[in-house]
Amino acid sequence: MRVAVKDLFDVAGTVTAAGNPTLAAGPAAAHHAAAVAALLSAGATVVAKTATDELAMGMFGVNAHYGTPPNPAAPDRVPGGSSSGSASLVAGGQAELGLGTDTGGSIRVPAAFCGLAGLRTTHGRIDTAGVRAMAPEFDTVGLMAVETSFLAKAFSVLTTPRTPREVTALVLLTDLAALASADVAARTRATAARWAERLGLPLRTASLGGGPDPVRVFWPLMSAQLWDTNGAWVAEARPVLGTGIAERIRAAASVTDAEVEVAEAQRTRFREHLHGLLAGAVAVLPTTMDAAPARTADHAALMAYRDRNLAFVVPASLAGAPQLTMPQGTVTDAGCGTDAPVGASLLGLPGDDELLLSLAEAVQ
Repeated sequence: MRVAVKDLFDVAGTVTAAGNPTLAAGPAAAHHAAAVAALLSAGATVVAKTATDELAMGMFGVNAHYGTPPNPAAPDRVPGGSSSGSASLVAGGQAELGLGTDTGGSIRVPAAFCGLAGLRTTHGRIDTAGVRAMAPEFDTVGLMAVETSFLAKAFSVLTTPRTPREVTALVLLTDLAALASADVAARTRATAARWAERLGLPLRTASLGGGPDPVRVFWPLMSAQLWDTNGAWVAEARPVLGTGIAERIRAAASVTDAEVEVAEAQRTRFREHLHGLLAGAVAVLPTTMDAAPARTADHAALMAYRDRNLAFVVPASLAGAPQLTMPQGTVTDAGCGTDAPVGASLLGLPGDDELLLSLAEAVQ
């Protein structure tokens, strides 16, 4: 396979710039990141290091220094981020596999926006050595491709295999579907029914609510780690930072130990809630609240979309769980008036990566 590698991964002989011009002036990596080395050893070819939102802090692929990669599936829309360049090259047919990271949606969102399959893996399943960290307790290596079979092949050489658990039902998360646009919600409900029929499983409905609000729990935990990984570098290197990035890092510095302690306890409660909800089951949910925003959308509009969209991506991140998005055709939203891709996702429990991949093969 030809592999497009997000510029958070070390590739020997190239600089790992993470979408930042100050880092771009640094030394070249001496060694490949573990995931890159494993794919190369299995016969893959790295065709490019690819664009990312600056320091992986973004959901849309917009980089103040280097611009926004194209979205081949919807040229008037953003490609999604932060694994934007990898999604763009795969959707454009220039690579079979996109290698990226997912901390809070950075595989799932660009895959959905560009009409691809994308897998956020279980936290810790794939070695992150040689990958620039953002929030290590949430950072995962993820994969994007046109076909889920490509994801499965790549995943098999990046991990030690596990035997999937048995499931007896699919669960449609109705509260998340209700937060999506009308077209996306209807598409997700129809998708859930179709998948259940093809799998020969009953379709139940449930609400992700009932436990702590995952978005409120995620932010202080992720932000504290963001400061730990980037704070000292920002203070010492005084890097050039784009719109919103410096402000986000400064905000991360203000998170208190007390806030982190409360959030840690709530994260434990949320994980227990999810395990109870998905006992013997896998969840179905919209991958994003709507199709991708327009390339012409301003920063405020993008942040408003991000804030609403976090509900769809944070649960898997908070639980350390895998989520696999698959394309579900196109919708037309009032903002652009053109057709653009959307996705629906399977959400499992930690360790369910092989299960999600096998279910995805069965429903296609």
